[in-house]
Amino acid sequence: MTHIAAVCNQKGGVGKTALTINLGAAFAEESKKVCLIDLDPQGHLTEGVGMKQLYLQEGGNLYKALTDHKDEVRRLIHDVPHEKFDVIPSNYEMMLAEQTLFMTRNREHKLRALLSDITGYDWVLIDCPPNLGNLTDNALNAARLVIIPIQAETTSVRALDLLFDQIESIEQGLKIKIEILSVVPNLVQDSALSRRILEELRRSIPALTPFEIKKRVVLQEAYDKGRSIFSFEPPTSSKADDCHELRHIYTRLADFISARTTEEGKAA
Repeated sequence: MTHIAAVCNQKGGVGKTALTINLGAAFAEESKKVCLIDLDPQGHLTEGVGMKQLYLQEGGNLYKALTDHKDEVRRLIHDVPHEKFDVIPSNYEMMLAEQTLFMTRNREHKLRALLSDITGYDWVLIDCPPNLGNLTDNALNAARLVIIPIQAETTSVRALDLLFDQIESIEQGLKIKIEILSVVPNLVQDSALSRRILEELRRSIPALTPFEIKKRVVLQEAYDKGRSIFSFEPPTSSKADDCHELRHIYTRLADFISARTTEEGKAA
């Protein structure tokens, strides 16, 4: 069975892309077959897995597949040579997607229809754009499972309320059920404010993970090299310690989400 999850938060800078890449890598390290989808027109995930050349590539791409259905999903999938997962890259033409979809009938169902043909994967993770628009609606409808990275900051908490409202609106409008697999405290800094906000979140959000992902420079270094934290080779022993810590926490996150998926399956 293929689980499709949207990694979503309309607030920028919460680490959606890094979470998508490294969670996907963690699943792959556990021998899961994984495909990542870069639904963000900015193409950060495509760049972050070292496939930047695909963003500028002419020919068939995700934008054309979403808007004219002339490309089968299998033609969009690329192997990432230095990773254990596959990727469907973004493309510069995705900048047109919001406007094009707005003028399209059944626009919320385009990605779901496209992914109906995807087989052979345990996990498909969708990196959503940092806004609440047609692409994010498509991701939520296609996935029906959501992973939400959040920073321990007041502005992030307010953004979370807006996202919950959007999810509820989509559920009512499309008559579907969307499950929140986890809310993940991400890029967390060691401060009294962060600790206070985390305590408040844990009291109010059952899906919040009982652990957080610390902000570490090595995450950006891995991204700059087009690598997940699992394939990145740290240059120093201190960075190696940070890599080990992050690999452990992403593996823990993968296990947490797998357990939540099992719980949701039993409840259904």
